[in-house]
Amino acid sequence: MQELTLKERLLILSEAIRMTEKAFAHWESAAITPDELGEAAKEFFDKAAAAENRADFQKVMWGYFGQLRNAHSNYIDRAAPFPHGGAFPLSLLESDGSWLVKEDDTGLTHPGDMVVSIAGKSINDWLNELNQWLRITDWRMMAGRLPVYISHFYMKEQADIELLNEQGHTRTVTLSRRPIDYISHNNGDTSGKWLQQDKTAYIHIPSFNHSRFEEKALELIGEYQHASSIIIDVRGNGGGSTPGRLIHKLMNRPYRWWKEMARHPEFLYRRHPNAELSFTTDYRFPVFDPDYTQPSVETSYQGNVIILVDRFTGSAAEDFTMPFIDNGRAIIIGERTYGSTGQPLVQHFDDGNIVVLVGAIRSYFPNGDPFENIGIVPDIEVPVRREDLYQRRDRALEKALEVIKNA
Repeated sequence: MQELTLKERLLILSEAIRMTEKAFAHWESAAITPDELGEAAKEFFDKAAAAENRADFQKVMWGYFGQLRNAHSNYIDRAAPFPHGGAFPLSLLESDGSWLVKEDDTGLTHPGDMVVSIAGKSINDWLNELNQWLRITDWRMMAGRLPVYISHFYMKEQADIELLNEQGHTRTVTLSRRPIDYISHNNGDTSGKWLQQDKTAYIHIPSFNHSRFEEKALELIGEYQHASSIIIDVRGNGGGSTPGRLIHKLMNRPYRWWKEMARHPEFLYRRHPNAELSFTTDYRFPVFDPDYTQPSVETSYQGNVIILVDRFTGSAAEDFTMPFIDNGRAIIIGERTYGSTGQPLVQHFDDGNIVVLVGAIRSYFPNGDPFENIGIVPDIEVPVRREDLYQRRDRALEKALEVIKNA
């Protein structure tokens, strides 16, 4: 790992500020205004100059982007070292004000266990400390990043985790750090199966960050073409590239894209090259108002569609879900989704190890209702409960089968 020089640090920060001035489309959610960006820049230039190493500079950049409060505006440094070379293997979920173990591959914790403390601090204490840098307002959807952030701010090789089990007994386990595999989210694949032979099919799509996920889903829809119902599961799907062909294959009626706004027409034309744009009433922002796309009725799937979503369904997975709730083509079941999509302006540094992203498009539902930081509210809400984790019960899927049975 090579340290960044002072010149490199200041260049990266100055480019991030320039990109923000040029493209950032989410000021209504930010902790600062455009007029305050100059003063904020002075503060962060001082911090960047004072950073002692690459890891400290990463925290400075997290602080800069934290004030923008947009999930598609971020600083990623794949070469910034974790203390002792790894992160704590902990998967968390917030439920009714408590933080629970979501998944476990260590054999030391159990899904459903309540996390009382990490390294002697309660989760709320950790959130207060981290928010001095990160300024995250809704940790519900950011739970997946919490152990990563703690792993950067807590410097020891091991951490004691105090847990409260289902019977109300506490115990303490010690977790050791593991190396982070930044391409692990490409592992796995789209999979499908019959839940009721020749009647109800189930397709799980874990990601859209590679074309193979959409390709496999299209292949499976062809295989299940004569099913009366297909359940599409995009829970935990954090996005990637919008699966336009998959949307089209499942549609049997006209559908629309997001209504979108940007700082400059060029950002909308990148996504919609031949679009006719309008402008806000004060002529400050170009706007893309979606027309209806006609389905290919002869080749599209005609049966019932149910889509399962959760708080970790984000970005391109929300692009996938939104048209179905807008036109009523599918029944959406699960939890409110992440609430962030768009096409960020991207700049790479340090031979691609560092990525700076600035959200350049702000999306609204086609009728103009706000979406960013709100998400898609399902037709039928099924929250994840603590007892579901202990029992490994999938109540959202159960509800989907109940809806199909009663249809």
